[in-house]
Amino acid sequence: MRHLWAIGLVFVLGCEGIISRVGSDFIDGAGGGDGAGGGDGAGGGTDVGPPPDLSCDPSNYVGVRLEAIVEAYTTDVHPLVVGAEQGCIACHAANSNRLFIVSADGTDTFHRLRGGDYFKDQPGSFVSRLMNGDERTRMPLGKPAWSKTQIEAVARVGCMIRGLEMAGGLAADEQFPPELMSPWTGAANTDYDNTFINFLQLRSKVSAVFNDDWRRAAALPDGGVGAMEDRFDKNIGLFGGVNFRSHFVEARAATPEFLLGLDQLGPDVCGRAATAKTGPFVGADPALPVIDVPAETTTTFEAETVTITNRANVGNPTTNPVGFSCYTNCELTADFTALAPGDYRVTVRAKADNDDGGNGPKIGVQLGAVSAAMPLTFTDQAQYVEQSVTIRITAAGRQPITVSYINDYNNPAIAGGDRNVALDRFTITGPLGMGTGTTRSVAAKATINTLVQRLLFRPATTAEQDSLYTLLKDLTLLGGTQTDAWSGVCDALMRHPDFLFLVPPSSADVTGAAKQRLLAVGLAQHLLGRPPTPAEFTTLSAQGYPALVDALLSSPDFERYYFTRVQLRIESQGTPESDEPARLWTHVVVNRLPFARILDAEFTIDPSGARQTRPAEHGKTGVLTMKGYLSSKPGLPHYNYPARVLSGFMGTVFEVPPEVFDQRGTATATSTVDPASVCYTCHQLLTPLAHQRLRWADNGDFRTVDEQGEAIDDSDRGLVPTYGYKGNGLEAFSTKAVKKESFVRRMLAMQFRLLMGRELRYREDERELYRQLWDVSTTSQGDLKAVLKHIATSTTFTRGAP
Repeated sequence: MRHLWAIGLVFVLGCEGIISRVGSDFIDGAGGGDGAGGGDGAGGGTDVGPPPDLSCDPSNYVGVRLEAIVEAYTTDVHPLVVGAEQGCIACHAANSNRLFIVSADGTDTFHRLRGGDYFKDQPGSFVSRLMNGDERTRMPLGKPAWSKTQIEAVARVGCMIRGLEMAGGLAADEQFPPELMSPWTGAANTDYDNTFINFLQLRSKVSAVFNDDWRRAAALPDGGVGAMEDRFDKNIGLFGGVNFRSHFVEARAATPEFLLGLDQLGPDVCGRAATAKTGPFVGADPALPVIDVPAETTTTFEAETVTITNRANVGNPTTNPVGFSCYTNCELTADFTALAPGDYRVTVRAKADNDDGGNGPKIGVQLGAVSAAMPLTFTDQAQYVEQSVTIRITAAGRQPITVSYINDYNNPAIAGGDRNVALDRFTITGPLGMGTGTTRSVAAKATINTLVQRLLFRPATTAEQDSLYTLLKDLTLLGGTQTDAWSGVCDALMRHPDFLFLVPPSSADVTGAAKQRLLAVGLAQHLLGRPPTPAEFTTLSAQGYPALVDALLSSPDFERYYFTRVQLRIESQGTPESDEPARLWTHVVVNRLPFARILDAEFTIDPSGARQTRPAEHGKTGVLTMKGYLSSKPGLPHYNYPARVLSGFMGTVFEVPPEVFDQRGTATATSTVDPASVCYTCHQLLTPLAHQRLRWADNGDFRTVDEQGEAIDDSDRGLVPTYGYKGNGLEAFSTKAVKKESFVRRMLAMQFRLLMGRELRYREDERELYRQLWDVSTTSQGDLKAVLKHIATSTTFTRGAP
């Protein structure tokens, strides 16, 4: 057994202690207060007197309106509840972590009291807590007891409620909470409510975008290649995923390990796609050069404007045209900025002064660190001529250009023995043969835009194109192939928030069709575990967002992905037996059956997906008597099963405070339902349900006798007179539980969590949405697909978009 949850039970002492009436005398700590609404509350010691009159004839209140009962409470009782001297709010404020919360609003607190059955005539009720004779557990803890008149006011409100329900009014726990019908007046919630991608969604997105399942040949120790292995499954721990074979608990938030997983995934899938021109690179050629190459230009340097070294014996500028005469070796140097690597043509205009029989002056040319292979020789003494040399440089940027007279000669004894040169100017033209110089950068940015659209499902902004192009050029200069550089850009996009969050955060910056497209990405990833297909995007553009919601809910991928969500919910082990509850649950949702069938269905769904009748002993119990649900939740004496049922389906919170552990060793099933026991708060529900489960062994088998061969009594045994699920077996529980507001809320909240990745704030700013979902579930007879559609089209999910 891979999972065995420890039961957590709430036993809250102090203000929430369990009280029972003890003895016939009443301890009046109010010192003769003047009534529930005006008692002095301070008290002056304690007086012993007759107990309050708690007699109730509900028929006196038949026809009473709920509003009148609320007014009676808010006028006669609530001022005491929130009072400083005798109030409950000190222990039961919103931040107290108590099962019952008191607010300043009387109407709100009344409905909470009624919904929690605190007005019923039963142990643990409001009245019984006020009247407990044990100072350690009497409410309010450590404060003067309420007066006889004040307690009678509480009892009167309870009697009015019984009169209302006797006349046919819905039970408080089977209707929408009236306190949530008033608008939320608190502060707006500003929590970030987008969700990080999970393992299955990441896997599906990589498959959709790259057409790559990340299966690669395993590397063998000897350097060979082994069988294909699933790299997603191999790295599932890094991504916090589940496969229901080795991993069963999904990460609830992004982790540093997830990013380590991307370090392996991104370069691999991007590199393969760029090399093979697949996935986001279809139609592109990542091997083409992309460095921005400028158009061919010419720069001219006049001799008289440049730096001259070895100025000795350099003549004055000559005329026709202006230039310098070099009577000895000299260098003319200027700063030139090369716009790109490539070939550059350097042209020198000069005239020989004595060509020495054809062996005229020679001019050397150097551009940057590269010298021309051969010098230029000038022999024409009559006029200036131009000669050129081509030099290839490998880097853009500042490149000094040097033109040097290098073969000065002077022998006065020989006629014409003084060789000199006149330099007019030199020009640099290049880079040569590169066309207009814009084609490559424009094409590269267009490819970048294509990558963004295919990975992030939206066009790239101008700023993104520029920054990604800069990244591409930087990666190009680092070495490796041009394809490697493109792979790096792809890898960077896989780490973009629009790729890693389910609703692309960029949706907040756009409107109209662009916003709906990004919302569609989030919707599909939430509902189907993958991005939308081209056909689904076509549905969005042609028919609108609501039509897309219908299309996604009808997709076979919805059933597959929803099933995995339910597997997590019921903690499946991935076996056909442990998956049975998930199969039923998913079948109910996909086929739009009332969601009550999850708990009260008389049928099951076999591994092939077919509906099958269950043996009669199951009755109307849905998942509750399936082996896959029972077997990981022990029954008596552990109470794990009832705790998990009540927390999972009814929203009851159970914890065990330290002070309870001392009593657990000697507690029995009977003692836990003693109203005077500290265990009663929780065990008034847990113990009867544990007995109703007795016909089902811990391994999930049905039985009619116990380990001693005795016939099993699987009734609630009348252990708690006010138990709301009385009857024999788990069918008695399930058929009553499906009517409760808490069950409805849990089912609606699960659908909300599927789409929003968080809990529904049903008591706060999302109470109106909760009411809408309640109404949708009622009018659709419990169709959870209708509920999902309402959430998907609500302004909560669409982030305010219409």
